[in-house]
Amino acid sequence: MQRKYKLVMIVVISLFLIGGASIAIIKEVEHLRIERQNCQKAESIKESKKEVKEQAKARQKIALWVVQHYEGAEPIKTIEVGKIYTYGILGSGGRSTSVIINKKKQNAIEGIVVDEDNNPMRSGSYYANSEYKYVEEKMTDKNLEGVDVIYWEGKHNDTRFE
Repeated sequence: MQRKYKLVMIVVISLFLIGGASIAIIKEVEHLRIERQNCQKAESIKESKKEVKEQAKARQKIALWVVQHYEGAEPIKTIEVGKIYTYGILGSGGRSTSVIINKKKQNAIEGIVVDEDNNPMRSGSYYANSEYKYVEEKMTDKNLEGVDVIYWEGKHNDTRFE
C-alpha cells in the first residue's frame, strides 16, 4: 500500500515537474517569438526611415533642378514634389515625377523624367497658361534658398484638380 502511495506521489510530482518544465519552455518560445517580432518591427521602422530620408533627398534634387530650369515673373517660393513613379518591369519603362510651383494648378509640371539616382533628366509637360517656362540652359546661380520643398501626394488627392 505504501509502495503504491509512493509510486502515485512520484508520478504526480513527475507530472508537475514535466508540466512546469513544459510551461517554462512554452513561455520561453513565446518570449523569443515576441522578441523576433519586435526586431522585425524595428528593422521595418529603420527601413521606412531610410526610405523617407532618401525620398526627401530626391525631392531636394528635383526641386533644385526645377529652380534652375524654370523661370517666371514671380520668384519660386514653393515647390511641391510628387511621388516618383516607376514604370514597366523593374523600372524598364523609366521613372518620373510631377511638381507644382507656388501652389497653383496652372504651374503643375507633369512627367519630369528622373534617373535611378533621382536626377531629373528631361522636362515634363506643363499648362499653356503656366507662369513658368522651361529654360534649357541651367541657371547655376539659382539655389533652394528661400524655397519651401513640400511632398505632394498627386492629382488624385488634390482639390485644385477637381
